[in-house]
Amino acid sequence: MRMRCDLGALLVLAPLPAGVTIVPFSAEIAPSCRTLMNDVYAEGFGDVVDFDTWWPALQADAEYDPNLCLVAVAGKEVIGFCQCWTEPFIKDIVVAPRHRRRGLGTALLSRALAAFAARGSAHIELKTDADNLRAQSVYRRLGFEIVEWVG
Repeated sequence: MRMRCDLGALLVLAPLPAGVTIVPFSAEIAPSCRTLMNDVYAEGFGDVVDFDTWWPALQADAEYDPNLCLVAVAGKEVIGFCQCWTEPFIKDIVVAPRHRRRGLGTALLSRALAAFAARGSAHIELKTDADNLRAQSVYRRLGFEIVEWVG
């Protein structure tokens, strides 16, 4: 399903969990981000793609902007990743299983919303699996609404 969030309302950044920071996305950290994505997507709700396929495709995509890739770390471990396109769209968001239910997903999403609001976007969209109820709960809390059912 496709969901949309209006960015006209005042946005408040959700706090990061204790010990977690956001670091810049770079070629050096990209392999760890893809590994996290693959680990999470192996549970379902996403595609497992090897780094050597994903990285060149990402860099060649006209919608790619490294400034719209949010990387959450605890120490030196990548524990969360949110990749957005330059159009107001959240492409991927993942949180390591042992770091879930601490507000990290909400913190990453609120920062993505704020980034697009700062760019003057009126709304932001994402797609999610109809069965991914845990993610949908987070999205709804941040103001996302279903705008289209896609197959």
